[in-house]
Amino acid sequence: MKEIEFDRYVVPLRDRMFRYAQSLLLCADEAEDVTHDLLERLWRERSRLDGCRNIASFVMTAVRNRCYDNLRRRRAGERRDDVLAGWAERSSSGGAEQWEARDLVRRAMAELPQRQREVLHLKDIEGYPTHEIAGMVACDEAQVRVILSRARSGLREVLKKMMDDERAERKD
Repeated sequence: MKEIEFDRYVVPLRDRMFRYAQSLLLCADEAEDVTHDLLERLWRERSRLDGCRNIASFVMTAVRNRCYDNLRRRRAGERRDDVLAGWAERSSSGGAEQWEARDLVRRAMAELPQRQREVLHLKDIEGYPTHEIAGMVACDEAQVRVILSRARSGLREVLKKMMDDERAERKD
């Protein structure tokens, strides 16, 4: 792959890569590191991308694998981060209410099991079709739909509980 092709097909995926990594790692700093390291590696080994049929799917799968490696190391005790630190950053766009709603959804998503959080992020935030998600997470499309349904249901339950808790706190 030539430089111009890399700039056309891989570089525009940077923001998606970061958001996906952040959804898996729940830490903006780690997600930035993964994204940067992976882009650097893809650049060095860009000749291997020549035979790739779907570069976006390949890149997102690489992000997923790199994040899982980081999570394994974290569980092994190499690194202990506050898992919500990445979500605590404020967005410069939107008002306070919009930020609070986003923060509430992010905290609720952090409560979901990792697989559900991952599939929900790929489908509803990144907009990938079900067949591509199936390839990225190594399962069939029916399984992706089941995981997605459970994730959405779980998210609704967590959000309802969080909102009920906030209402109870305001009454006290």
